[in-house]
Amino acid sequence: MAARPDSPVTEVVDLRRLAAGSLDEVLDEETRCWRETLAWDFSASASLVKRFADMQSLNGRALLHHGRVIGYTYTVTDEDKGLIGDLYVLRQFASAAMEDLLLNATVETLYRTAGVRRIESQVILLQHPRPVPPARASDLRLFERCFMVCDLRKTHSWPLRPSSALDIDGWNERYQEDAATLIANAYEGHIDGHINDQYRSVAGARRFLQNIVQYPGCGSFHAPASWLAWRRDTGRMCAASLASMVAADAGHITQLCVGASSRGEGIGRHLLAHSLNSLQAAGCRQVSLTVTASNRNAIGLYESMGFTIQHRFAAMVWDHVRPLRRFFS
Repeated sequence: MAARPDSPVTEVVDLRRLAAGSLDEVLDEETRCWRETLAWDFSASASLVKRFADMQSLNGRALLHHGRVIGYTYTVTDEDKGLIGDLYVLRQFASAAMEDLLLNATVETLYRTAGVRRIESQVILLQHPRPVPPARASDLRLFERCFMVCDLRKTHSWPLRPSSALDIDGWNERYQEDAATLIANAYEGHIDGHINDQYRSVAGARRFLQNIVQYPGCGSFHAPASWLAWRRDTGRMCAASLASMVAADAGHITQLCVGASSRGEGIGRHLLAHSLNSLQAAGCRQVSLTVTASNRNAIGLYESMGFTIQHRFAAMVWDHVRPLRRFFS
């Protein structure tokens, strides 16, 4: 039975107070959970967390029960934004109330971080919906997200229909600036721009692309399954389907977007088919992606391509964060 979250034997402490190796048990179980639940190899991310935690240079909070580390969260600041990168509690102790104890302490810490005006969190394995009132509830917006999976063993291939109006090419770093411009255009006024503010500007989209190409948070970027499309009449990039490998036998679509003026022409379907065929050729048995639940058009497209909803989770955004007034005697 999980301990009561207000029990005196359960406490939340600064992650930097932990001795080296303190997170090993939690990270080992979390790695197994990602593999069993999502077919995702979390080991590269876990190694990074362990490395920085052991150096006591990782910001976040740790959940202790009788002195034993049973959960953790880590945070990153990006200009005026605080990001909750992960949160995990050992299954033996996991409950929504225990998760919220850790989550709320993390949010309160970020509220007290100089310069932070916004907090974002997308923790896939966090329980949802939230039964306990969250910290700073008046500033919080919740968005339901879906983790969808396509079993490549059930489909041999997706037909590619050449278009005389498009030029298709695989990912190359020289296309990064055009892709950033495309993402900012595609998400203008879109609900996902409320969830991830990097989608709201070219500069933010550029940082988003750097993150998915260079870092293991969304797996190892897989250029052979990442495809781009240009309109021949304008010469402008109009769509992108970017992919990563999240395990030796599993891929993930990290981004699928179509420019506002090119929607409704089947371009997104065409590029997604390219990515699925490429991932299948790379030996993947499944491909996953995430999508906001209210984006019914996108979900309809993915379902028509063989994806099904496997898991639901919450994206959380605390906006309009105000600095705390400080008084000095």
